[in-house]
Amino acid sequence: MRIRTVLTHARHRLRRDGGYTLIELIVVLSILALVATPLVMSFTTGMRQEVDQTRREEAYANARLALQRLRVDVHCATGTPGVAQNAYGGFTLTLQENNEASGSGWCPSVLPSGSGVSGVQWCTIPYSGSTTRFVLYRYLGTNALECDGGSGSSFQVDYLAATPGIWPVNSSAVDTLGNPLDTTNTSLWVGNLWPTPAACSSGYLRTVAIDFNVAIDPVNYPNEHYELMDEIGLRNATRCP
Repeated sequence: MRIRTVLTHARHRLRRDGGYTLIELIVVLSILALVATPLVMSFTTGMRQEVDQTRREEAYANARLALQRLRVDVHCATGTPGVAQNAYGGFTLTLQENNEASGSGWCPSVLPSGSGVSGVQWCTIPYSGSTTRFVLYRYLGTNALECDGGSGSSFQVDYLAATPGIWPVNSSAVDTLGNPLDTTNTSLWVGNLWPTPAACSSGYLRTVAIDFNVAIDPVNYPNEHYELMDEIGLRNATRCP
């Protein structure tokens, strides 16, 4: 009898049309929102940080590869006339190289067989619409006007920026009164990856100083950057007197 009574009450409850009230639904949804919102924000933040970290790691890896390529060129160079400002708002490093017809000192890894050029250029070109971000190109030749990312130039690395506090201006900058700033010191020029003249100590090989500063967002996060510095010797050049 007791079991029959319990089953009867259960059937009656299941047959009722009554459900949750509107207030109960609102309370449940509010609780779910309070629990789900932090979880969604946590997942979104994690995904955004993962994408940002991936972009940074790719930029850093490309910079290391570019520096390795530049190191080979500098090692094989017979001379370097220094750094000059190019017509695009950046700077160009010209390295003198021996080609196949020059005889000794030819580096096949730098100049391909049959090439008649006598130099390799590395140049920085400002990114379109930016004054703080530069793109790095490599060009087989000595004409600074052709190292611009066009035919014959090969892209090397992106997201290069001025090192904070070291290169505050470039040669075309002006002060608040419109007067030109000091342009006699190339270390003050934005976009110059070779901020010091080639060193030449007596009895040693000439060396070239290099400073790669990789920054994804140099305007909003100038301190979040990856800097590569090196001093590379011209192994194919004569020793300094």
